[in-house]
Amino acid sequence: MDHSHAVAAHLEFVFQRIERTAMAGIPILNPALCISAVGVRQWHGKWLAVLVTPWFMNLVLLPFGDGQARPRVPTGTKEHASFPAGRFEFFRAYEEELGCYRMCSLFSPMFEFADQESAQEAARQVLAELFNREAEEDEDGEMIRVWEGRLPQEEASALDEVETAGTPASSQPAKLTRRWLFGLGDKEETAA
Repeated sequence: MDHSHAVAAHLEFVFQRIERTAMAGIPILNPALCISAVGVRQWHGKWLAVLVTPWFMNLVLLPFGDGQARPRVPTGTKEHASFPAGRFEFFRAYEEELGCYRMCSLFSPMFEFADQESAQEAARQVLAELFNREAEEDEDGEMIRVWEGRLPQEEASALDEVETAGTPASSQPAKLTRRWLFGLGDKEETAA
């Protein structure tokens, strides 16, 4: 029996309460956004979702069953979780209604999203990339080249063009990269 809808509704309920109480009046809230648990699914004995709120977008790992036990590991403790796309850093958190859970920050604050649909689409793309094994293999090869002092070919040629012409190398629309989706790249990286 699939309980993903019930898990999504419960997660949304808890964070709606947080929005009304702890986050009330905080100026980092994007008023165009509401709380939404995107893509809730089971993953290695946990519930996985991307949680979209007016103040952040995070990957969330929730326990199956009784997660109400008080944490043995302090909140804020960093841990890693492995996915087909690689290992990601999560931190421990605790809410009375959820118990112990883990979160991986993707975006905060959320002002770069104009509306709920664009935020949810980014969340869906994050999940798609998270389960993309090829992305890890591509980035592993790229990182090896960087460690050896060799820039990836497309970056090297783009840098040459910018330095010689003084203008951007391409006027193509911005391309979302896995690195940008997980908050590891900068905004200029997508504008090239």
